[in-house]
Amino acid sequence: MIELKSYIRKVTGVDVEELGYPADALQRLPLFIREGYDFLFGEIYDHQIVFVEPNAADDATPSQLQKHIPKIESAFEHPVVLVIDDMTYYLKEQLIKSRISFIVPGKQLFIPFMFMDLSEQPKIRTTRSEYFSPSTQCVLIYHLWVASLEGLNFQEIADLFDYTPRTIGRSAKELEDAGVCRIAGSKSKLLEFSLNKRDIWERALDYLVSPVKESKWLFSEPDDRRYYRIAGVSALSRYSNISPGRQKVYAMEAKTYRELKNKGEVTDTLFNEVDKQLQIWSYDPTLLTSDDFVDPLSLYLSLKDDPDERVQIEMEKMLEEVFK
Repeated sequence: MIELKSYIRKVTGVDVEELGYPADALQRLPLFIREGYDFLFGEIYDHQIVFVEPNAADDATPSQLQKHIPKIESAFEHPVVLVIDDMTYYLKEQLIKSRISFIVPGKQLFIPFMFMDLSEQPKIRTTRSEYFSPSTQCVLIYHLWVASLEGLNFQEIADLFDYTPRTIGRSAKELEDAGVCRIAGSKSKLLEFSLNKRDIWERALDYLVSPVKESKWLFSEPDDRRYYRIAGVSALSRYSNISPGRQKVYAMEAKTYRELKNKGEVTDTLFNEVDKQLQIWSYDPTLLTSDDFVDPLSLYLSLKDDPDERVQIEMEKMLEEVFK
């Protein structure tokens, strides 16, 4: 809580005035909540606020917080602000969706009831597009997962993807505009990355989207493994402890899908009674892994809106392994 008060003073210029707890406030709470959080009752800008910090931040799930925080607000009869040293992107996203106020000392302050949303590292939005193009996303994930592109010129990068140097030039500009890398060199232009891979991922995350354009139901599995990779929860089971489930999911680039369907090598159906699904991707999943499964970063983006909390928890564990 000392770090919390220091951070609030830094970003707002005012001090948190500590107050005594309202009468019987803690006693109104269940024992597991009283013992599961540290509490600080204070005042800032004439607002009396309950700052709460989970004793075990790793166990603070969105569903748990959505249940506990209203109970604390009811007991104190004042708004609650969650204090947490670090949080996953998924947790932050769910807290914002639920309008739950939070502070990550030194990084971000989000208190909607006071119209406050401050970040230490605001992202610079690209002027070209709200999101990266599919080629840019593919290039970035290649750098983060397959092999470093540091020091390679545009022609060398283009050869890795069967893109044109002009396409790589556009992708490089998108990455530079987003603050992910720097374009160096004059005649032979190169990419330079000053951030580590985890920081690159965090910086780029707002520009990344699911690679899945649409999904089809299949009567049978695709024949040639060169053209597809296993995706969905089926792939998540490769990177985590989650069960693969009954449904088999495959990923294939849109261009490849059209070519194979025209040849009669892929047969899909409008009926969803079958247990095989084909995801049509905006870029080629086979460029990012030689394994049978899609790469974990594209997989994360394809599942980030999955409502199953078990999937979200396992995906966060997967990212921890990728960037450890």
